[in-house]
Amino acid sequence: MNLKTKEEFSIKGSDGMNVFVHCWNKVAEPRAVVQIFHGMAEHAARYERFAKYLNSEGFIVYANDHRGHGRTAGSVEELGYIGQDGFNMIVEDEYIITELIQEKHQGLPIIVFGHSFGSFIAQEYIINYGKEIVGVVLCGSAAKLGIEVHAGKMIAGLEKIIFGERKKSKLLDFLSFGSYNKRIKNNTCRFDWLSTDVDEVKKYEEDPYSGTLFTVGFFYYFLQGLSKLYKKDRLAKIPKDLPIFIIAGDQDPVGNYGRLVKKLYSIYQETGIHDVKMRLYPGGRHELLNEVNRDEVALHLLTWFNEIT
Repeated sequence: MNLKTKEEFSIKGSDGMNVFVHCWNKVAEPRAVVQIFHGMAEHAARYERFAKYLNSEGFIVYANDHRGHGRTAGSVEELGYIGQDGFNMIVEDEYIITELIQEKHQGLPIIVFGHSFGSFIAQEYIINYGKEIVGVVLCGSAAKLGIEVHAGKMIAGLEKIIFGERKKSKLLDFLSFGSYNKRIKNNTCRFDWLSTDVDEVKKYEEDPYSGTLFTVGFFYYFLQGLSKLYKKDRLAKIPKDLPIFIIAGDQDPVGNYGRLVKKLYSIYQETGIHDVKMRLYPGGRHELLNEVNRDEVALHLLTWFNEIT
């Protein structure tokens, strides 16, 4: 058994793109594998603390940098450009990594942990590949549907025609995130909505691979993906026996302060999925793994992982 703390390597995406992958595998007797889908404008290395904790509890962890993110992007200048049909291409990249895990760790169950943008990738993933895993965590997630998604897609479509996919969009960034600090008194940083832990927010702000302005193409393909997520015929493809655990802070603007988190929970229940759980953390903001009570969150996740494996 390889007991190095971490391996780093690249895989080929379905179109041949190099996708950078971290594997934390310092586990003498592994019992399962956790595959992490990170959020927008961040990267997989930010999950190292959580990965090492899971290693200590018997879980191998894989996490890749999505297209347009981290080391997959290739450079800071290329951050935010995910390519044509990027949302779906990222879903396919994750499935290729799942296949790699199945080959390298035969017989070990796989759990998906998706955060924020990664949670929406995970929502699409379980429609297509839910039978490949034993459970999914949707962290900092929500049900994003209705007029806001359709209006956003129209604006992104117009910008795509006028400026092209690679143009970084201040308008779409403002429409998406401009109001996220509104409930935070005396906010000092545009990323305060991420966490109540000021040190963690500062780390994010100072990270050259985090918090970057993203492209028109990113928003267009993301919104296009969202517009198809909650169609009943597609939701029906999610295995009814797949355990789903939805977690969020009740002060997270992505989930509209709990309202859209509860909506997502209801959608999955109404779909007929037998095991859907939800936990809202009082006072918690968007990045629960970087919140002041992150040890409590990690323990709750570990308890759930142990229940389903």
